[in-house]
Amino acid sequence: MIIVKLGGSVITDKETLRSFRRLACMRLCKELRAARNDMILVHGAGSFGHILASRAGLQFGVEKGDLKKLKAVAKVHQDVRELNSKVLDCLGKNRMKGFSIPPYTVASFASGKMIDFCPDNFERLMDNNMLPVSFGDVVPDRDITFSICSGDLIMLALAEHFRPEKVIFVADVDGVFDKDPKRYKKAKLIPTISSSNIGDISAGTRNKDVTGAMKNKLTRMIEISRHCENCIILNGNVAGRLKDAIEGKDVPCTKVVA
Repeated sequence: MIIVKLGGSVITDKETLRSFRRLACMRLCKELRAARNDMILVHGAGSFGHILASRAGLQFGVEKGDLKKLKAVAKVHQDVRELNSKVLDCLGKNRMKGFSIPPYTVASFASGKMIDFCPDNFERLMDNNMLPVSFGDVVPDRDITFSICSGDLIMLALAEHFRPEKVIFVADVDGVFDKDPKRYKKAKLIPTISSSNIGDISAGTRNKDVTGAMKNKLTRMIEISRHCENCIILNGNVAGRLKDAIEGKDVPCTKVVA
């Protein structure tokens, strides 16, 4: 089994509200067809989720009766569902049978943490040769009304249950660098990340990303790597790289290990 996450930075322009990179998503969906075994797809929210969620401070929870934040919750949820529909459309045009699984339908949350996860819907879809597609979203929370469920958190829950052969994170850079490669030309690709060298990277983040800075994301990826044989981060902006990785070929990437 393979679990793939299409990062929001690849399928959207994260700096422009609700900006979908359709051509990139179409190509990546075509590359996903290289999978010959069961596969689950997760995608980030990108500019359909992070910008508005950050403006409204949804990452800090929503107090009951806070009409301004509740309005933002409804809009962000609507926007990420729109993005999910666009991804499903790209899959369909590539002859793949994608089926949406919103996080709130399979997981329960309290105090911003996932407290229960039910994988049954994923299993049923794969039993019928369909591709389950989940995504980052705002979700009901029993303690703070609503909280954010990142695509990475869904990836962890899936990895813990399914113990996949391979987990692939598709980003807009070749992997993890010691510095932000978009700002520093001499940034060096780190071939392997683990808990022993995670301190070697910068803490760089984008101010509109409400699901955590790079180090927080990598900490979660290290957790994921404990439940799979291979966990890698690669550049989805390079044509063919995702396909090659799915087929087991060596590609420029960062491997994440426990």
